[in-house]
Amino acid sequence: MEEYISIGIIDLKIYSKLTNKKILTNEVIITNKQIEHINEERAGVYDKYKNNLKCIIENPDYIIKDPKHIDTGLVIKKINKNLVVVLKLNTSDNSRKNSIITIWEIKDKRLKRYLETHKTLYKKE
Repeated sequence: MEEYISIGIIDLKIYSKLTNKKILTNEVIITNKQIEHINEERAGVYDKYKNNLKCIIENPDYIIKDPKHIDTGLVIKKINKNLVVVLKLNTSDNSRKNSIITIWEIKDKRLKRYLETHKTLYKKE
């Protein structure tokens, strides 16, 4: 069984906008494999923001529909820079939790472009 770290709990009312299927759990995890991927692709980002992940998924500024992947969203929160967390929801009975796929930082200009070109499903009031 793959090792993982439990990150937090999502609000199913907010995150259900990402899918037309039932979300099977409200727990969010990140696997050791995904941490390795983030460290390889975006050196330093995981270590810099790992203590903020719970806040990001539980209190996002925006949730944007991932145009390339089903049941997946871009969860965005401003923490120094804009941080994007890609979250895959568990909508099938495969015993996995909702999983963080990757993380990256973006500048305000790119955030504006995302909001203009992607479907925004949630915006913090």
